[in-house]
Amino acid sequence: MKVLLENITVKIPGTDKILFEIKQFKAEKGERILIKGPSGIGKTTLLHLIAGLFLPDKGSVQLNDSDLNELSDSERSVLRRKNIGIIFQKLNLIEHLTAFENVLLQVKGKDSYFKAEESMEKVNMKEFSGILSSNLSLGEQQRIAVGRVLAAAPSLVLADEPTSSLDEVNAANIINSLFSLPDSSTIITVSHDDRIVNKFNRVINFTDLIKK
Repeated sequence: MKVLLENITVKIPGTDKILFEIKQFKAEKGERILIKGPSGIGKTTLLHLIAGLFLPDKGSVQLNDSDLNELSDSERSVLRRKNIGIIFQKLNLIEHLTAFENVLLQVKGKDSYFKAEESMEKVNMKEFSGILSSNLSLGEQQRIAVGRVLAAAPSLVLADEPTSSLDEVNAANIINSLFSLPDSSTIITVSHDDRIVNKFNRVINFTDLIKK
């Protein structure tokens, strides 16, 4: 999926204070992009903007040929459900479901069990399949959140600090797992984790995106 942001202004909700402005940000189909920057600078907000969870105060967000400003809330929701996988910092697992059931929820079709099992293997969580997500450690929950996205194989992945609670080995494995998605899948990750920088073919400092 192609992503294009142009002449963006985002204000802090309820105020006239500008959080950030971006003249242009472009991601081509199949790119693997890392956006670096410290906490609190607006990286999470940028991902939510691309996902259509809210609209900019000014400017346009385009996913392929769809301008999100021209879509209704329900149309943006459908586009998101069909095309976008989001790995939130707040992982949004369903606590009363097992690790496997959380992954299975994201998959449809006759091969759903196989795809879910394959994703659990990729994130090294197969042995935890029957454990309630509420009983998993934060790092284990993070791996399940990535497994959900792998199982759905969306055309756009938006990952918010996907390695923040992981040791070096699991952090590398998670990024490699994301990169096992089809070459046509675009992956945009925001992070301040320097351990994963060399795995991406394009690295951007968030401050360089902001209008001067």
